[in-house]
Amino acid sequence: IAQDTADTRPTWFIFLETGKKTPDDKEAVTKMQKGHIENFVRLHGEKKLFAAGPLADPSKLKRGIVVVKANTRDEYVSYFQPDDYVREGYMTLNAERATPHRALKSEGIDPNGIEEVRIVQITRPQTPLSEPQQKDDHAFLKGLVDRAAVGAWYSLESGSNAEILFCRSTDTAAVTALFADLPSVKAAKSTVLVWPQYIGKGVV
Repeated sequence: IAQDTADTRPTWFIFLETGKKTPDDKEAVTKMQKGHIENFVRLHGEKKLFAAGPLADPSKLKRGIVVVKANTRDEYVSYFQPDDYVREGYMTLNAERATPHRALKSEGIDPNGIEEVRIVQITRPQTPLSEPQQKDDHAFLKGLVDRAAVGAWYSLESGSNAEILFCRSTDTAAVTALFADLPSVKAAKSTVLVWPQYIGKGVV
């Protein structure tokens, strides 16, 4: 599951999270939303953004995901300067460097379509896994990718989530069951969070 190594910039997996309350002015919010989407389109055209879409976090904290390439934190933050939602603090960026084992697709997709899939978050164990345990987890997840049960997989360098995966399914219970045998989950070291994710058709 090797990725194209032509672009050597680091990958950043970003959760857009709820910030301060948006204005009561509906016209202003509509304008911000339009600029928010236009900025994503611009970044994609400049080959800086590789995926973006809203998700359904039960707590309403996480609002969406964005995957970008950037050399530094300052660089990816600059991508959002035209976005009033982020610049004014209505959304915040929770970003971690990521290793894409199988990246979300950014080419050959339907630019006008959106579909519901499932985002899977494997929480980081409070006590780090041993090297053999890490290998067992990696082998399990690779097996899911190899048999196309998982469409994309990113390992995060730090933060509360160790792994982020995407499944082309809308069956939360079935996706949760799929990960029940992950060694770190069976050992009660990690937990699995499965939420609806909305993303361009063909991205997963």
